[in-house]
Amino acid sequence: MPRKPVRVEIPRDPSEGIALLKKVKAEHERLAAASPLAGLEWDKINLALTRADEHDVKADQLRKDAERETGERNKDMPAIQDALRAARDVLLGLNRANPKKLGDFGYEVADSPAPSGGAPAAPGSP
Repeated sequence: MPRKPVRVEIPRDPSEGIALLKKVKAEHERLAAASPLAGLEWDKINLALTRADEHDVKADQLRKDAERETGERNKDMPAIQDALRAARDVLLGLNRANPKKLGDFGYEVADSPAPSGGAPAAPGSP
């Protein structure tokens, strides 16, 4: 009877690949001299695995740090947005005849009407 074809997937996710290689290495080491993987270049493999694992752990920590820092930043964003609106309103009041002067303060001034829906037009759009 013909064998059914099998497919053995290699993880695309780097963390999953590292975890799988650790299992392969552990079984290879458990089998010792009887391992069918003895012919692989384990010195190179171990070096790459160690480095990749260290970077993977660090990347995971950085993702967690970035998530925490983004949350902390977002707590202050309402005050930032309020300050930007207040400054814009003051500057518009002082520069009604020439609102482009707000560009001196870093604001992007669109002189085309806002599209329907109330959102301001993107710079350079009609």
